[in-house]
Amino acid sequence: MLCYPLGVTTGSKIALIHIDMKSRWAQEHFDALEREIEKWIKLPAYTVTHEDDLKNVLQVWRVEIGLTPESIPKALGDWVCCLRSALDQLAWQMAHILAPGRTFTEREERDISFLIFRFKNSTYQDRRKLFPPVVADAFDTIQPHLRGNAYRDDPLWQLNELWTLDKHRTIPVSNNSLMVRFPMWGWESYKIDFDYGFEVHFPLGRAWQSPVDLDPEITFEILFGEGAFESCP
Repeated sequence: MLCYPLGVTTGSKIALIHIDMKSRWAQEHFDALEREIEKWIKLPAYTVTHEDDLKNVLQVWRVEIGLTPESIPKALGDWVCCLRSALDQLAWQMAHILAPGRTFTEREERDISFLIFRFKNSTYQDRRKLFPPVVADAFDTIQPHLRGNAYRDDPLWQLNELWTLDKHRTIPVSNNSLMVRFPMWGWESYKIDFDYGFEVHFPLGRAWQSPVDLDPEITFEILFGEGAFESCP
């Protein structure tokens, strides 16, 4: 249930109800995203096969990750956009409701948004002036730049980056989310990459004489953003 500050008009109450509705819809998209990810992982999302190539005297291991089902980027985009939109709508209401006597220029109206900044620069300083002091001070306490070099771990920064990617550049889901390690020193030198996976061509002499099973250790994750296929050294 939403609580309204004293002096909030009926129109503003409706706007706050809409923000709450938008936030709940974002949660529904997030829940759908989790369900789709769980379904994909159970498929499974990747395959590992191997065979002895006697002709070329190799033991060939092939690790391949499947294409991300389109239901995942759809749900992700809807969640990100709904949540970021709800925050911007909240910022708009805080700028207007908590300073009812203030008027804004057309440019200022366009600049009102929920502040998420990596740097405390002049743009941030100008934007915070669009809000009442109590709101501006609150924004100061949640900015990603406060984490220093760890700003990428900040949930607000992550949300804003995903939102920017989804709007302007690409669907922010990467297929490249597999971490692999084979239990043999120097295995990377036998690795051959291809789209959506790689092969490891162990010389049979090394593979057959290995004191351990060559089954790889695999960690699977869904990467949001512009990730790249990685393997652990």
